[in-house]
Amino acid sequence: MLKKRLWSCAIALGWAISSTSCASAPPVRMLASPDIPAAQGTITATSAENNNTAVVVDVRHLASPERVQPGATTYVVWARAMGRDSYQNLGALRVDSDLRGRLRTVTPLRSFDVIVTAEASPTVTAPANKGVLSATIER
Repeated sequence: MLKKRLWSCAIALGWAISSTSCASAPPVRMLASPDIPAAQGTITATSAENNNTAVVVDVRHLASPERVQPGATTYVVWARAMGRDSYQNLGALRVDSDLRGRLRTVTPLRSFDVIVTAEASPTVTAPANKGVLSATIER
């Protein structure tokens, strides 16, 4: 009986430790542009190796890029450090036929603004269009 109780305590303690040390931040809701108010998005930012930030951007109800901006072929996720003017291209966000998309990436930034723009190419170096979704991450 004592052995069974110790085992139960060990399992409970292990669960408590893992759930607190691996706890992730709640998703941050993105704000949609008035031009596409149906768009929804969230960002989850957690600690990653080497003091980086792992970022997961999830979107729903996001129309194909060419419907949002003439000549656009993709959505790009951008990050801008607090107090800075220039954005960093975090990657292309592909939207499927169900109007859903996800991007998983890593950035060295800790607190930053995020925007999603419709662009002509996934390799652009600066946003050419206004953001369709935006949020601020503070860690």
